[in-house]
Amino acid sequence: MRIVAMLAAAVLLTATTARAQTYERPSDSEHRVWKVLIGTGALVVGTAVAAKSSSSTKTSGALGVSETSEFSKSQLITGLAVAGTGGLLLWDGLRDRHPNRPSTRVMVGVGKKSSRLDIQRTW
Repeated sequence: MRIVAMLAAAVLLTATTARAQTYERPSDSEHRVWKVLIGTGALVVGTAVAAKSSSSTKTSGALGVSETSEFSKSQLITGLAVAGTGGLLLWDGLRDRHPNRPSTRVMVGVGKKSSRLDIQRTW
């Protein structure tokens, strides 16, 4: 038992190579495309699951035709949750991240020997 504990501690405490330094983040446009694709897929699947939460079956017998219906509340909730998440992801992928109008930021620095006024305008 001691050997297993010592091996587990040794594995956890040994340094591994830093892989985060070699990772290159995909470009913003590629990231947005993935958000749109995954959001659209989740929206479609969630809508289909929610639509299938209620079903009816017709049975014909000696007394005539009878119809039996079933409803799954959990399936409806799951479908709506997946569709809502997909809709939010789709919206986030499609929205514009840059402000529509320019903004101005005024910064004032006051000290004993000097005062400073900075005006920054961004578009």
